[in-house]
Amino acid sequence: MEDGAKRRYFWFKASIALGMLLGLVLLAQSVLTYRFVAGSMVRLEAKREADRKMQAIIRGSRPAGNRDTTTLHPLMDELVKEAPQQIAWMRILNMAGKEIVESGRTAGAPVYAPDALDKLVEDRERLPEIRPTPTGPVLVTLNPLFVGLPATVRGLGKTMPGVGIVEIAIYLNGVSTRFGPLRRNLIVGCSAAFALWAAVIVIGFRFRNYLRGKQVEEQLAMARLVQFDLLPPGKLLTRDLEFAAQCVPAWQVGGDFYDAFETDDHQVALVLGDVSGKGLSAALVMGVVQGAVHAANATGPAANHEQSAERLNHLLCMKTARERFVSLVWCYFNPVASILGYINAGHLPPLLMRQKEDGSFEVIRLDEGGPVLGVLPGATYRQTQVAILPGDLLVVFSDGILEAANSVDEEFGEERILAAVKESWTGSPTQICDAVLAKVRLFLGKELPHDDQTLMVVRLQGVAKRGIEAGYRPSETVLPLLQS
Repeated sequence: MEDGAKRRYFWFKASIALGMLLGLVLLAQSVLTYRFVAGSMVRLEAKREADRKMQAIIRGSRPAGNRDTTTLHPLMDELVKEAPQQIAWMRILNMAGKEIVESGRTAGAPVYAPDALDKLVEDRERLPEIRPTPTGPVLVTLNPLFVGLPATVRGLGKTMPGVGIVEIAIYLNGVSTRFGPLRRNLIVGCSAAFALWAAVIVIGFRFRNYLRGKQVEEQLAMARLVQFDLLPPGKLLTRDLEFAAQCVPAWQVGGDFYDAFETDDHQVALVLGDVSGKGLSAALVMGVVQGAVHAANATGPAANHEQSAERLNHLLCMKTARERFVSLVWCYFNPVASILGYINAGHLPPLLMRQKEDGSFEVIRLDEGGPVLGVLPGATYRQTQVAILPGDLLVVFSDGILEAANSVDEEFGEERILAAVKESWTGSPTQICDAVLAKVRLFLGKELPHDDQTLMVVRLQGVAKRGIEAGYRPSETVLPLLQS
């Protein structure tokens, strides 16, 4: 069994491992991409911006005829003014490192040695470098500019008049705003990687609990099958009665139950109960009650029935908690005498309905018996007998049907049950049962039932006249019921 479970959940474990690996890969890729964007792409964009400003300066130096750099000062001021968030400073140096023209915030600008500037002119370009400043990191570029400056290029062995150095400092934070959407997406990707990794880790740690939950779910499914096996067939037809019932648990297993069986003295027991609460605990109590009803010797004199109810109440008071009580309708139908003896232990009153000759309906509510079972240890119960006419209909239901509430918190109620039964009166008990439950589902709409729904419909056929002709004599307590 354990080996089978391991094989069954192998792919689940493999998925967890694969999810962790993918989370790590996604996280690493997102971090590397973010570093590339925050580093290389921003620096490259800053270099391009510096090149564009350099080209503007070169174009501005041409009208001066390569003689006067002071004419470039207004141009440089204009460029800085147009993009103050991007350009930290711009300045022109001579070959001795002296500042000739400057614009912008030059605080933090570096000082260059003449040899370094000579090397720059020889190589024509110097790689940009990142420098910290009080207002943020900047990318500094140096480019030679051939203008009318009296200078000698050292190290070349010749005089090269008109060489100057243009230094441009670009704020990295200023150009990084262009990558805002991309960086935002990268941040989202990193967050998603962290979330995936965290979720997979949590699932991995909770895997044992998941397996346990699956086992419990399988056990509940098996308990549901066992519970339904304990119930009698949903429909039963004999010469004495027609029986139909349905039980719809709110959860996988429920606390409602019904039963119908023939006793040794050829009476028919009809039972419907409702254990408080829902779920597995209610189902366990339901099994105890159903077994006790089957084992009870409750037929014959009414006292037998009453004593059995009292013993069942005592059993539940001793074995269950007080909040786990049971409401029960416990009937015995004597088909020969056409008598229905019942005890209502705190349940909703069943409806005994019969149609008169004028087509109207008479409704008898079976509400006598005693309190709910399992609360009062010394409670007593009294059986009540009702004479049955051929064609009488017994309708027993749990509070899950009567109190079914729709989206506006309106309950289904007894009147709708009576209306549904009357509409399908000429049908069989199975058809009547289906019609009532269909009305309940239609009434609920999209709302889910909050309690177990159980309905039992029995068409009773009294055969007292046939029994009397066969020699049966009802007792003096029953005969008035038949004559009424």
